Amino acid sequence: MVSGPINCVKYLVFIFNLIFFLFGITLVAVGAYVQTQLSAYLDFLSTNINGPAILLIIVGLIIFLVSFFGCCGAVKENYCMVLTFSILMMVLLVCQIGGAIAGFVYSNDIKQLVTTQMKKSMVNYDDPEKGGVTKTWDTVQTKWHCCGTDNPDDWTTAQPDKFDKAYPKSCCDDQIETCDSSSSTLNKQGCVSSVEDIFEKNVYYIGAVGIALAVIQVMGIVFSCCLARAVRKEYEV
Repeated sequence: MVSGPINCVKYLVFIFNLIFFLFGITLVAVGAYVQTQLSAYLDFLSTNINGPAILLIIVGLIIFLVSFFGCCGAVKENYCMVLTFSILMMVLLVCQIGGAIAGFVYSNDIKQLVTTQMKKSMVNYDDPEKGGVTKTWDTVQTKWHCCGTDNPDDWTTAQPDKFDKAYPKSCCDDQIETCDSSSSTLNKQGCVSSVEDIFEKNVYYIGAVGIALAVIQVMGIVFSCCLARAVRKEYEV
């Protein structure tokens, strides 16, 4: 059994694993929150836009398993379990760094991606087989007091036969039947900026949680490696 300063490291490793466990719960909660926020917009955006949220949930669940090895290894002073914990934490850390880099690069393309997907979806508005698109567009335009992707004329470009003289009712605040350019309640601002803000805000949430977790992971790896070394020396004596 390890003793002295290393015994303190043993309990620190155990405490860190409890923190990892709590962070696992946090990651799942944040991932679920982001997924919920994005779900309303998946009907007219690319379905893989919610990838980061799903990744957070998966990582959070993996941390539960990793924490098990860490806690048991620290309490039982089991070299293999502590070493397994250290290796798994290193792998997770490398994956997080890779994901962070990809997320940073990806965030610069959010506006272009969102704009492209929104304009593509406008073609499917009022299509009986694409009911989710119609419902989502109406919800977005009503909630954010906007119309079209960049401006109301996007509807005419997307469906010239249907929206040549009028726009969807949800483009006007009073939801009148004939919502056209002469309507006083017509919202002339496009919706892309509002939707873009939602995605950028969620990216910041993910980044903040990821950075905090990475700092704790590094400390946990250092302490667990020290404990594993001490346990191994104890066995060799």
